[in-house]
Amino acid sequence: MRVRSLWLTVLVLFTLVGFASAGTITPTLYADTAPNAYGSPNWGPWWTQAKADVAAGTFVNMRSGKHPGTTYFEPEEEIVYSTMDLGKRLHWIYWVPGKTINDLQTCNFQVNWMVDWEGVDYVYDWVNYDLVPANLVGGIPTNGWIQPSSWIEYNGGVIGTFGFAWWATDNEALPYDTNGEWWDETNQDDVNALAAEIRRAQTHAIGYIRWKCDGDPDWNYRILPLNVVPEPGTMLLWLSGFAAPVVALLRRRK
Repeated sequence: MRVRSLWLTVLVLFTLVGFASAGTITPTLYADTAPNAYGSPNWGPWWTQAKADVAAGTFVNMRSGKHPGTTYFEPEEEIVYSTMDLGKRLHWIYWVPGKTINDLQTCNFQVNWMVDWEGVDYVYDWVNYDLVPANLVGGIPTNGWIQPSSWIEYNGGVIGTFGFAWWATDNEALPYDTNGEWWDETNQDDVNALAAEIRRAQTHAIGYIRWKCDGDPDWNYRILPLNVVPEPGTMLLWLSGFAAPVVALLRRRK
């Protein structure tokens, strides 16, 4: 698989937090780029503030990235590594007010994410711990779903987060690793090289939650797609294509 040959290793994080009573569920879903939960001293403060703001309804999507208030992210905002500041990952945050974890379990609450690479959508296989092609029905994957295992009850509801990142290794750019360990010499050149590959091959990352309580005829979904900011050349072409009809319209009005 191309993804494997590029040494792009997926790191998945599920730091999930609780819900409340069964019956009608009214969850909200947010997204941000967050410090690496595996070791970054900035993870704790980020998560503490995120929980408070999500529960208060004041959270702004992608507020920790370069494009706050949007659903766009830079490649560097979904890359982690074992050196320097440990990098960042994308996180989707779900909040279900007025419910408990038991309520959400009763309603079969599940989470999922999907990323694309060179035109193919992938989800995570929780049995074999690898990326696998998504089985899409109506644009929604039928595989890759999992029930949270570390969610918490918070401020009268349940809150949690699930995340995704690519892992930059020592071998993304010269010089390659010198000691046979591909994770302990990663530098900024490696991160930049992986970011360039992401910008070339990936366009989106999509977070999903779903639930099906007793009496529901089918699954209910919340979906929050995020988009990679295109490289400047691609953006210029898009803007040029947009500007042409605008200029033509202005000329007609003269």
